[in-house]
Amino acid sequence: MKVVFGIYLFILVGFIAKKSFKEIDEKTLVILSTYFLQPFLTLWGIMLIPINYDLIISPIAYLAAVFAALVFTSFSAFFLKDKKEKIIASLTPLIANTGNLGIPLSYALFGDIGASIATMINLANIFFIYSFGIFFFAKGEYPFKEALKKIIKIPVLWVGIIALVLNISGVSFDRDIMKILQMGAFSSIVVQLLIFGAYIARVKIKEIDFKLSFITVINKFVVFPAVSYFVLKFFNLKPVFFKTVMLEILTPLAITNVNLAALFNLYPQKVAYLVVLTSILFLGVVFVI
Repeated sequence: MKVVFGIYLFILVGFIAKKSFKEIDEKTLVILSTYFLQPFLTLWGIMLIPINYDLIISPIAYLAAVFAALVFTSFSAFFLKDKKEKIIASLTPLIANTGNLGIPLSYALFGDIGASIATMINLANIFFIYSFGIFFFAKGEYPFKEALKKIIKIPVLWVGIIALVLNISGVSFDRDIMKILQMGAFSSIVVQLLIFGAYIARVKIKEIDFKLSFITVINKFVVFPAVSYFVLKFFNLKPVFFKTVMLEILTPLAITNVNLAALFNLYPQKVAYLVVLTSILFLGVVFVI
């Protein structure tokens, strides 16, 4: 639990910083994180462990669960009238905090194997976010061609593809290079947490959409886990793999949702509130586990 509260500490720092210094520009931090720091995180994460068959099955099952759940979350979102809110309610519950929360929690609960599985799930989540996910976000503000251009410009996708090719080819980096990548990776994580805290500072009670919040929470903690349970059973995963993937699925909305919402003008304040709400509810899930 110390790891969880340590993560929330950096969110608090971002919150206090924004409250104390109004001139802090979150959009600048978002651009810095998305285009310059997250590629370090992606490359470091993929090159951290060698890819093998057992570790490949889990992210495949995870992505199958995500796409299966999207059918049901999209149906639930039809109760919302605003096009952008429909995107938020259907997609953000599927973009979970598999990195900042998922990896340390899986390691704490299941040891080295949990950390390895969680790392692969996070990589699958990254590819989902920066391919299908980012297109989904972008189409709320841009037409198809413009959305496609936005996807191509995101460097994380290309860095991830290159890193996977290197890993599968047996290429490895020496210790010093991995330390450099780790510095960039940890910087990315901290900046994302600070961004999250800064957006929380801007959330106002009068801006909270209770209908959007209710549908998003149901999709996150009921629809997504329920659909995933049956999908993962179909893949017949080993117990530790099944439990770790389910834990990753249950993690709250990722801070990346706020970054993308800011980049594509998709109500970042509302998304930040939803991340806060699901993060609070997730604390109860952690204690039950």
